[in-house]
Amino acid sequence: MKNTTDNSQQAVALIKFFSEEEHYLAFKNGYSFFRTPHYFRKREDIGRGDRSESCLGYWDKELGDPMPNIVRNGQPIEIEDAQSVLVYSAHEQKDAWLQSWCMIGPYNEFEQSLERMLEEFGAYFVVLPARNINAYASLISKASGEPVRYGLIRYSDNLLDRSLTIKDHRFSYQKEFRFYVGKCDKNEVQDRNVRLHGVTNLLLEAGSLRLESASGLVRYCSQGQKKVVFA
Repeated sequence: MKNTTDNSQQAVALIKFFSEEEHYLAFKNGYSFFRTPHYFRKREDIGRGDRSESCLGYWDKELGDPMPNIVRNGQPIEIEDAQSVLVYSAHEQKDAWLQSWCMIGPYNEFEQSLERMLEEFGAYFVVLPARNINAYASLISKASGEPVRYGLIRYSDNLLDRSLTIKDHRFSYQKEFRFYVGKCDKNEVQDRNVRLHGVTNLLLEAGSLRLESASGLVRYCSQGQKKVVFA
């Protein structure tokens, strides 16, 4: 397994949210799937949709986007007939199948994003202790037959920084941590389904969640409930 950063050492645990109970139960039963970056480029819902996911920009007429003006060597490129345009760095010509979690760390203030995450991503969740991150990656690699990388997403306001591991700073509240499986084309939209036998042995039994901030403020939430209780 390859850790793309050293940030997993700062984690207490990873948490993954689900919008539907059936998806949550399927994950616990070992049915896991991985999206492509192009899936998120084409999404429009808050929190998930990102036109600059792993690219410099994506424009799609079906989504109501006006086509950009593209210039090469001082000359405009004619793209009026194009249905969509994807611009990405020459240094990253392949994408990977992704699975997104959030990192709960002792100093990353994830607890302040809890209400927003429940609202945008769903009220069901699983928790993976940090000590089991590498074992989880190994499980994915064994089941998929593909190399697996993982690491914490970095955030930047510089559009030219966009990549598989760097997102727009407006998503920084998510504290995203990703697992990457194999390689795929930039325009790939097909999900990758992986059967993970024994995944529940790596997860915490978490019917509820308690997060405490540095100031001592405690937040509680329970499975299936979007309400956060403060104490």
